[in-house]
Amino acid sequence: MKIKEEFISASVNPRSHCLVACKSAPLVVYASSLQIAVQTIPNNDSEVGVIRSTSERRHQKPIAVLKRLKSAANVDEFVAGDVGSRVVLWKLNGEKVEYVADLSGCSGSVGSVCGVVESDRKVVAASWVQYPNNGFEAWWTTSSGELMNSTKIDLDQKAFALCLDAISLQNTVLLAVGTSKRFVELYGESDDKKTFRRLVSVAGHTDWIHSIAFNDDPFHLLVASAGQDTYVRLWSIEPESGPHQEAPKIPAAEEDIQDNVLDELTSSANLFQFNNSSYRCSSHAVMQGHDDWVHSTVWSENGQVLLTASSDKTCIIWREIDNLWRDDVRLGIVGGQAAGFFSAVFLNSHRNHSDSDSEDVVVSSSYFGGLHAWKSSDEQRTFWTSLPMTGGHVGEVRDVDWHESSFLMSVGQDQTTRVFAKSEKQQVYLEMARPQVHGHDMQCLSFVNPSVFVSGAEEKVFRAFRAPKSFVKSLEALTGVPSSKSFGASRIAEFGACVPALGLSNKPMIEGETVDGEHWEEDAFRAAPTVLETAPTEDTLQQNTLWPEDHKLYGHGYEVYAVTANPRGTVLATACKSSHVEHSVVMLWKTEDWSKQAEIVGHQLTVTQIAWNPSGTVLLTVSRDRTAKLYKEKAGNIDGFEYECVWTSGKQHTRIIWACDWLDDQRFVTAARDQKVIVWDSDGTPKAQIKLDEPVTAVAASGGVIVAGLQTGELVVLRLNGENLEIVEKVGTNPIPIDAAVLRLRFSKCGKKLAVATSDAKLRVFEITE
Repeated sequence: MKIKEEFISASVNPRSHCLVACKSAPLVVYASSLQIAVQTIPNNDSEVGVIRSTSERRHQKPIAVLKRLKSAANVDEFVAGDVGSRVVLWKLNGEKVEYVADLSGCSGSVGSVCGVVESDRKVVAASWVQYPNNGFEAWWTTSSGELMNSTKIDLDQKAFALCLDAISLQNTVLLAVGTSKRFVELYGESDDKKTFRRLVSVAGHTDWIHSIAFNDDPFHLLVASAGQDTYVRLWSIEPESGPHQEAPKIPAAEEDIQDNVLDELTSSANLFQFNNSSYRCSSHAVMQGHDDWVHSTVWSENGQVLLTASSDKTCIIWREIDNLWRDDVRLGIVGGQAAGFFSAVFLNSHRNHSDSDSEDVVVSSSYFGGLHAWKSSDEQRTFWTSLPMTGGHVGEVRDVDWHESSFLMSVGQDQTTRVFAKSEKQQVYLEMARPQVHGHDMQCLSFVNPSVFVSGAEEKVFRAFRAPKSFVKSLEALTGVPSSKSFGASRIAEFGACVPALGLSNKPMIEGETVDGEHWEEDAFRAAPTVLETAPTEDTLQQNTLWPEDHKLYGHGYEVYAVTANPRGTVLATACKSSHVEHSVVMLWKTEDWSKQAEIVGHQLTVTQIAWNPSGTVLLTVSRDRTAKLYKEKAGNIDGFEYECVWTSGKQHTRIIWACDWLDDQRFVTAARDQKVIVWDSDGTPKAQIKLDEPVTAVAASGGVIVAGLQTGELVVLRLNGENLEIVEKVGTNPIPIDAAVLRLRFSKCGKKLAVATSDAKLRVFEITE
């Protein structure tokens, strides 16, 4: 049996400094929950960026910051810090990120990291935020990552080190620190290479500093700093040729910084001794162009062009023109759900350029975890074109279902429903629609027929959606599958949908519909559905690919939890969270008119999953009350609603039963927190069972193959051999204990593809062949 990972969907952690451009290849590397993802850059807007790999799970908490170590060599090594105080070194090998070493010593959530690579050593620093023990840790390692020395530098207890950057000057490391006290502080490596000492503090910012970066040009060394005051400041560091002067007095941490003191410090030269030489740090430029917090400052490879990203929804490329720094190019998004950018990086898509200033691609990460990319289309870098990238859910991916024509749909904690389909041109999966962008965390979904799905969120209502004409035509254009094959005779909705400003229900829109008298700024936030000829970009997905809502299903008393339709799509079964018998019911709905027909009573607590057998005559439910139940339609009518309980499990499971599925009409499987997977005959007789190493949180079956998803994110492939369940293969084994539960497993209709939804914000597709 062969198991091949065919697709990965992974978002960027919605934090500053989680996105990095590679130096050795046209790739971006970014933090995605507990892992690091590697994605390619598309050659043009007709292709989409592809996630090539994700790292093994070495972080137990979400990664908070990721940075490339500076090196003169054409290699890519990284340092990552997470919210649980773990700092890890990584390196790029081909299109995979590989583990190098762990660095211990941080006392709290890691807020910033940096490092440099020299011929025989690496110097890495990381700051943390945990009042009152604030500071940063520095490590010295060999070139292979073996620890030689480490030290802890404490800051004033009222200040946090919010951002770090480092540069090596004549084999001695200079460290820049941006603090919550609005100072840019410089630290120099000691003569014995075992610690850092503070050299100078310069003031100028009027609010917290979020990003700091050296331009790495030793002949014209600049430091760029930016933060919550919306300004970008450049500081010049130059050798001091004149007589030594005393640096101005820096106000004590508890003193208020008055405007006149700020002016004095900004305009004066701050002198310091570093590496047996005198240097001065002075203000070089103050740049205003952003209207909100600036989260990221990144220099081009030659150190002459600066890129900044801000919450004001723009990325700005700054250049020095006629001795003045100006905003040369503005990139960004207008309208939609956009809430600004956290990070932005330069990238050279063609590594054979001899010109060192040949970065022609900008990639940024947004508040909603998406990737935005732009590529210049002329040599002067004047015109830029948006490029589609692969993203994913931010937070748990809670459910997934396959369409009859082999595209899949997922829902997540980030309040979105997403459609992924395989493109005809590139033969890779791409996100081609977001039918639902909701106001509540999503929980479950199920296709009812080729054009309708029902989803449930953390509310008491289920919602039914119908595919619009724009989606049907876009699917045909991008996948090459005729709409007649994908949707058959199913009714299609209007051209598109939009969401009212104060509503949660998607309203249908007809083709060419406009609203007269709107201002252009208001119009920018309105949906503009269109037929897609190429892969959509992130901003298109956010507002232009909605599906109109067909109906609301009221009836449950608490937040809805599980939903499934019978094989014919005529009956819908739903359940909600419950701690009492009266709410632990399964409701049956007639999908023709969405009327509630019956309630099935039996369980004591929340029904966690519902599954019909392939013939649609038997309903299987599992619950938090540790039991599984079988219900049969009294008359054997597939479209009937008179179900009665014919079997209840005993004490075979001793913890919550999370999942169930049918192998065929005669056998079904259950999986529980007690680590057991049990196969049953249709009369309720246990046929085979196995106890795995971790709690089982999801299960799916196809023929004789059973796949169990564990609390750790691992997949265990099982085969039923007589009365025994045998382990065939394990996928995704973690080197350290991890909580990244598999929340849903679904085989495609053909039984050869497996969709995997996990709590660490990943959606994967595996191809399973004999």
